[in-house]
Amino acid sequence: MAKVCEVCGKGPIVVNSVIRRGKARAAGGVGRKVTGVTKRVQKPNLQPLTVTRGGVSLRLRVCSKCRKAVA
Repeated sequence: MAKVCEVCGKGPIVVNSVIRRGKARAAGGVGRKVTGVTKRVQKPNLQPLTVTRGGVSLRLRVCSKCRKAVA
């Protein structure tokens, strides 16, 4: 089962997870330093939705944005 919205096609995306340490300059420190960058996956918020079309019930996996628009 794919992690893709059946209405808009929204799927997982790959983003960077940035790890920082130190104290911000505005708070009196020397500034925040980046100590590590790793890749991670952001998945869409898929919800089950039952839609009736022409007397037939369909179970769809849609993202929360599309669920608000359809329902």
